[in-house]
Amino acid sequence: MKIILHLFILFFSIICFAQKTETEMTQEINQLHSNTIRVRNSIASLIANQRLQIKMVADSLSKEKLLLKTDSLWNVSDRNDIEELKLNIEYFKENISCVYCFNLIQQQVGRQPGKNFYTDFEIVYNNASEKIKKSEAGITMATQLKFFKQSMIGSIAPIFQGKDISNEQISIADFKEKKYVLIDFWASYCAPCREELSYIKDLYKSYSNEDFEIISISLDDDFLKWKNAILKENIEMWKHFSVTQNESPVKEDYFVNGIPHKVLIDKNGIIIGKWKGSGELNKIALQTQLKDIFGH
Repeated sequence: MKIILHLFILFFSIICFAQKTETEMTQEINQLHSNTIRVRNSIASLIANQRLQIKMVADSLSKEKLLLKTDSLWNVSDRNDIEELKLNIEYFKENISCVYCFNLIQQQVGRQPGKNFYTDFEIVYNNASEKIKKSEAGITMATQLKFFKQSMIGSIAPIFQGKDISNEQISIADFKEKKYVLIDFWASYCAPCREELSYIKDLYKSYSNEDFEIISISLDDDFLKWKNAILKENIEMWKHFSVTQNESPVKEDYFVNGIPHKVLIDKNGIIIGKWKGSGELNKIALQTQLKDIFGH
């Protein structure tokens, strides 16, 4: 009996000794991030330098080249963040009690690097301890995953309705079986959003005579500033919808965590494209998809 008791104590001691502390796991993760941190710092320095050059250049062609180069750097940054996210996910699968790692993963759920990781996020959440699930990060992630899933490419576009800027009723359901719809989440105070409006005008000009509509959804709190921006930018030709005016949950339903944010919906009401943020590469991707749809 004493032998069995000693064996049990020895086994229990080994298990306890083998368990990593939160501090140890945090240190391991930070060590895993050494390469991605170095890359992130290098890219930040390069982007800062590019911005200085852009301010000093007057020639539009040279400025456009610099902007494209900056976009490329941001895409390298996104890929680096994706690599770091993969490291975190793999680490958590082996260390499901690590609060620090879970929090790092949760922070990427609504961001650009995490946009194609729904299944991995779901696995991480489902395997987390009850203590982690009940934490602030755990509760936040559960909510995020709900809205992430319903707004993914391939999902049925969440329904929204209300009054447009002309005080007329509008609903995304009105366009089902009739038109492709590009939703553009923006605001009058968002400089990148307004910079893209000339590009969106070109899209409207190219496809408005076909089965295509644009709905700009504003996050502005100030109705007058929103209306004045529409007039100033000369974009009255397509539909405009205010989240604030309609007290609409559309921002949450489409899992919009930053603007500009674009969503393309087909005639069956299915989300077929989604772009977070601005930049030339996002513009090219959207334009390519529309060319594939309409043949020009």
